[in-house]
Amino acid sequence: MNWGKTILLFLIITLLATFSLFSLLAVFQNPKSSNSHNNQPAIDPWITQTIPSGGSIFSVLANQGLPLKEIALLAFSFGDYIDVTTIQPGDTLKILLSEDKQHISKMMFIQEKTTRHHFTVTGDSLSYTLEALPVQKRKRILDGALQGTLDATLLNMGLSPKDKQAINNGLEGEINFSRDARNGDGFRIYLEEHLFEGSVLPGHKIFYVEYRGERTGNHELFRYQDKEENSVLNGLYNKEGKSNSTSGVGFPLSVIHVVSSFGKRIDPFYGRWANHQGVDYRARYGTPVYAVANGTVSCAGYQGGWGNEIRIKHPSGLSSQYAHLASMSVRSGQTVRKGQIIGRVGSTGRSTGAHLHFGLLKGKGFINPTNLKMVGAEKLNDTQMVEFKRQQEVIKAEMQALLNPQPVVASSSVKPGKQNKHKS
Repeated sequence: MNWGKTILLFLIITLLATFSLFSLLAVFQNPKSSNSHNNQPAIDPWITQTIPSGGSIFSVLANQGLPLKEIALLAFSFGDYIDVTTIQPGDTLKILLSEDKQHISKMMFIQEKTTRHHFTVTGDSLSYTLEALPVQKRKRILDGALQGTLDATLLNMGLSPKDKQAINNGLEGEINFSRDARNGDGFRIYLEEHLFEGSVLPGHKIFYVEYRGERTGNHELFRYQDKEENSVLNGLYNKEGKSNSTSGVGFPLSVIHVVSSFGKRIDPFYGRWANHQGVDYRARYGTPVYAVANGTVSCAGYQGGWGNEIRIKHPSGLSSQYAHLASMSVRSGQTVRKGQIIGRVGSTGRSTGAHLHFGLLKGKGFINPTNLKMVGAEKLNDTQMVEFKRQQEVIKAEMQALLNPQPVVASSSVKPGKQNKHKS
């Protein structure tokens, strides 16, 4: 009897050991089986879209198959925070949908590698936060000599087309390049550039330009910086405060931020694609609106969906339009001059909120207002000139410090009045 129990116990132990051995072998042969669930790649809940050539925030959001009216309101609110004229192909928009996949919950717009624009959707409105990574600012002086055209020379030095155009616009009224410029003419540019992770980011802030040639003579330009970052006054002027970019029309507002561009977009009221016949500028209620050029008021009154609207006919044959105004300070038939206040920003007519709709007509048809060359003040006023003179002195002092750096004097480890005294 004792032998039988011993044999039975031995068989049970053998079976258990055999089962355990086979289980261990199975794990070693297929090590992924025990943690296959943990190794599943995580699914990114964000939908990542790249702005295509010729695309827009409207078109990218419309690809998600969401209600067009919702997209229209969100895209319009998006423009309140980001000037849509700065959006370029290759910019990234990330979208997080709601749990039912029927609405947008969050968005993140990546315009450059140092900046993240975060949006949270609440109903038909957005809340916004900006995440900006630290960048290094560096001011430096570029000296060069004209070789061929000024455009080509500046681009070859690494300046962007926008930088090049700002310099050209500043010098165009000072110098007749086709007649007087010669290869070998010298120029100097003082600018600020931004660096991130050792690389220079596109675009510079131009503070000073000097051009000198035997036939052109010597010419200097200084940057005027208004307290408003997007002020139309910001730019290059000669020492007397005169802008050389006088061949264009003025701006309808003193600070420019485009909410919605000319062309195809989703109508925020009807929720369908339509052609937007002008440019919408962000502005607070009551902001002054200016005539962009001399002309005669052809219309000043309430015009249905346009609300309070002013149209001005200009000697060029074009007409400018200013819509959704809160108030108007001119009447039909009145002659107005460039820069004159003609009304105040409002939200009359078919409007989602306070803004200025600016249109441009050729004959009876609307054309893209961005085809106009718009410029700021032709001459800074007396108050602005006081600040401009101060800014000139700061610029010259900074350049002098860069051109003639002071040698670093090693400091003594023994402070004055604390010399060691030895007993006699």
